[in-house]
Amino acid sequence: MLPEPGTAHVFLASPGALLAAARSHPSWLSEGERARAARTRAPEGRDGYLATRVLVRGVLARTLGRSPRELTFVENAHGRPSLEPPAEGVDFNASRSPAWVALVLTRGTACGIDVEDLQRRAGVDTVARAFAPEERALLDRAPASERRRVFFELWTLKEAFLKARGTGIAGGLDACAFALVPGAPPRLSLPASAGEDARGWSFLHLRPDERHLVAVAVRSPAAPRLIVHGEGETCRMVEVPAPFR
Repeated sequence: MLPEPGTAHVFLASPGALLAAARSHPSWLSEGERARAARTRAPEGRDGYLATRVLVRGVLARTLGRSPRELTFVENAHGRPSLEPPAEGVDFNASRSPAWVALVLTRGTACGIDVEDLQRRAGVDTVARAFAPEERALLDRAPASERRRVFFELWTLKEAFLKARGTGIAGGLDACAFALVPGAPPRLSLPASAGEDARGWSFLHLRPDERHLVAVAVRSPAAPRLIVHGEGETCRMVEVPAPFR
């Protein structure tokens, strides 16, 4: 079923659960996807990559009423994939961590998603040097006990936004700035050179568990209706009916 305009569907599941739910997934993959998986020697990295492809192909196949193996993707200059040819105005974006794979799906508007492990090793101070000045100031004001959380809130928002725009972090971590206001959605600021109104975007955070944070970006001035599909429902989505396997 196609997503309704004004909604954003988020699908979340662990890599192991996705691969177990879609046992026929090796036959879904393109030659390029199989080659990339074969080049990934670490089992955790390989499973994460395969689970991401299972989630994208499985959910899009169910949404569009097509076989997951017949879906074709093309990447832009920054590596962001899209369906080729475009289908029904559907946009999607995926992200993964060792514990979670996440997918956002919209129709008629751009979207982006990022999932991060709050406990993973990260050079907070080093990376934050590339943030916008107001974000660095926000981090400097944060208590030591909150600094890491604030960093990842900003980082996930930036990742989701820049992926939705199609550039990824190549677009520049200082090309956007976020304000975190308690009790309110994150607020975006853009320089005049960006050529668009920051009020045309909506953002939100999700917590799939205590250790992980998910940020969603949607090109929409009004906050979309968010529909979150947990692991059980997401795994059922990739259990493609026999005719489409």
